[in-house]
Amino acid sequence: MEDVLSQLDAGSLTIKLTSDKLYINTPTSNEAFALRSIDGVGVIDLIENYNEALTQHKQNQSNVVKIFGVGLLVVAGGIYSFIESINSDSSIIGSLILLFIGIGISLVTFFAIRKAKEPQMLSAVRIMMRSGNRDFQFDKTGSNSEEIAEFVAKIESTLTSYHKNHD
Repeated sequence: MEDVLSQLDAGSLTIKLTSDKLYINTPTSNEAFALRSIDGVGVIDLIENYNEALTQHKQNQSNVVKIFGVGLLVVAGGIYSFIESINSDSSIIGSLILLFIGIGISLVTFFAIRKAKEPQMLSAVRIMMRSGNRDFQFDKTGSNSEEIAEFVAKIESTLTSYHKNHD
């Protein structure tokens, strides 16, 4: 029977440290790592992922703003066409259709701009092993990021003493 040395429940990330293993549970996986196979543990910021998501977000926003501009131009064209059709006794139905299409495009893109959220930077608990690294993501903006950092320090301390006793 393994002794549970420490346990952390940080919402989407649960970590349990025993005398021989490290158990990590996320919404998508449940994994166990033998302490003898772990070379180190740390907390990293996933800056590359954040930068890619931010670049994509800005590009999407730029495209939506361009479409919004087109919608406003269509509205202006519809208003101009409506005024011209009133002055020339021609049909105003085409002008109204153009005006409503422009209003529709403008409204849809306006709400899309307001609804879009800027991406959040995620962090990860990284397990370093000879066979490669494993990252377990969490939202660092949460109130539990300090608890995670303290828990990772406990794991490092336990790993140090484990490797001293078993080398």
